[in-house]
Amino acid sequence: MPMNDYELTLILDPDLTSEKQKNLLEKFKKLIEDGKGKLNNEEDWGKKEFAYPINKKKMGAYFLWEVKTSAVNIQQIDKKLKAEEDIMRHLIIKKE
Repeated sequence: MPMNDYELTLILDPDLTSEKQKNLLEKFKKLIEDGKGKLNNEEDWGKKEFAYPINKKKMGAYFLWEVKTSAVNIQQIDKKLKAEEDIMRHLIIKKE
């Protein structure tokens, strides 16, 4: 199965405890690895203010991951990200 490079941006609920935040991120790292993917780079951009409120919140905790995985795995991860209520927004971009 061909592996592609993706950029995954996550915006988490800013009110999560650092423990809950860590557990949530670990859960998605495990999903990537279970699908034979690899997390190449991980950046914590910290809390940033939104241009407009999302779910009545004015801020979010931003994370940027560079992931190498299959298209099938990224689709499964996308589905799980949508179902996760502590993730306010996410964006997956396939890198050329």
